[in-house]
Amino acid sequence: MWSYIKVVIQDPGSVPENWKLVSEQNIEEGNSVALTDYASIENNTPTVSTDQIERRQSQSRGYCSQCQNGKPPRCHHCSVCHRCVLKMDHHCIWVVNCVGSRNYKFFLLFVVWS
Repeated sequence: MWSYIKVVIQDPGSVPENWKLVSEQNIEEGNSVALTDYASIENNTPTVSTDQIERRQSQSRGYCSQCQNGKPPRCHHCSVCHRCVLKMDHHCIWVVNCVGSRNYKFFLLFVVWS
């Protein structure tokens, strides 16, 4: 019973407003981010093309169009709760809450012990 109460009232973990990746913050602050290794810098030959760099950066960055906010990896938008949940597993109708990073342990205990 305790695990059920905890999974219902525990916040599953949400993304803070205006969340940004560390590398995005460094770029905006004017700090350079190393994209190549030292050998390629000495030879003046890039190890990857600029298209590959842009593709990697766009894949590593997440953006939620519903929340209008950045999102970290393994974060998904819940269409029921209308928010992004960290390490979202699913929205459970039995606990009327999303199962995410902060209440996953209690959800497993609830399932095992019920």
